[in-house]
Amino acid sequence: MAFLQPYMLWGMLAVAVPVAIHFWYQKKGKTIEWAAMRWLGEQTTPQQRGIRLNEVWLMILRCLVVLLLALILSKPAADWFKNAGKPEVIHLVQADRLVTDTYRFELKKAQRNGEHIYWLGARPEKVNDLAVKPVGTSWSGFLQQNINALAGGNAKDFRLYFRNDRGLEGFSPVYVPGEYQLFPAVDSSQKKQVDILKNRPPHNGTLHVLLDYRDAAERHTVRAALSALSEVYGFSFEIEEKKGSVDHYDWVFTDRQWPDPQPGTTYVVSGNAPRWNAPANVIQLRDTLRMADSELVESGRLPEWLGDLLVEHLDFRTTNPPLSRGQLKALFKKVAASGAQEEAVLRPWLLLILILLMAAERWLALRKTGRSHG
Repeated sequence: MAFLQPYMLWGMLAVAVPVAIHFWYQKKGKTIEWAAMRWLGEQTTPQQRGIRLNEVWLMILRCLVVLLLALILSKPAADWFKNAGKPEVIHLVQADRLVTDTYRFELKKAQRNGEHIYWLGARPEKVNDLAVKPVGTSWSGFLQQNINALAGGNAKDFRLYFRNDRGLEGFSPVYVPGEYQLFPAVDSSQKKQVDILKNRPPHNGTLHVLLDYRDAAERHTVRAALSALSEVYGFSFEIEEKKGSVDHYDWVFTDRQWPDPQPGTTYVVSGNAPRWNAPANVIQLRDTLRMADSELVESGRLPEWLGDLLVEHLDFRTTNPPLSRGQLKALFKKVAASGAQEEAVLRPWLLLILILLMAAERWLALRKTGRSHG
């Protein structure tokens, strides 16, 4: 049993109040001698000595009323009112051909077992035929809303089917009441990302580089950074300091605006004010690549920065890579059910018991009063 407001259980300490009142009234009063008392005292005293049985039961009933009232205010949620079997299995599927084709066996088996299958959308839609998908529906942003609607505040066993790509990174954490299993579908036709640390060398050809600098210090800094890339990752660079017979350069490092940038070449222009109309393959730096001017050079991050540019230039990155297992695990979080339904079922029974105890307490109290007056 769980308590939704456990701090209310401190109210059970009030059970000491009826006990204290009971013993207060049982205290022996002050004896006042009068003439006839000496003849009556010996006959009445033995019958009044001790505690009468009906007063003990009255005290117990009052204690039980206090305890039960504190229990009701603490809002207990009893697990035994829930179904004794396993939680209901719900399959929530993104209406995507890649997803349904990847997990067709699992979904067909769920249909044969009579389990509930829903399409993800603005609201969950019952799946009658996996081949017939909703038209014009988008599941983005509706995952948490669908889970809340299908759970209804109770723990369920969710099976979530979706396309695993970088678009999931923008999602807020998804909270799932009860158990869940993830079935991410990955598009295997996409080119896999190359890990330049594991794939050595990641590029078998020679990369042609032009260092078109007027300042020898800047030229020396870039050459040292390229040498570090070659040593760590195994890239092969052919470096020229003057434009020669090579028709195509992979990289051009310069300190002046290049008049006619060529497609397929990455230009790193430093020490110039950025131009708003520069092509996408022109990387513009306001500072020069010298120790005194550049934070990249001073912090030692220039080789790493150039490595990122090189990975992008060689198209080693996938356009929409999938999330890793750890990233998916961080995106989905298991939470406990609200317990509202269990608490709502238990409360009427507790209130009924409270009413019966109060009725019994009043009956004993009135009976005691009638006897004392009789």
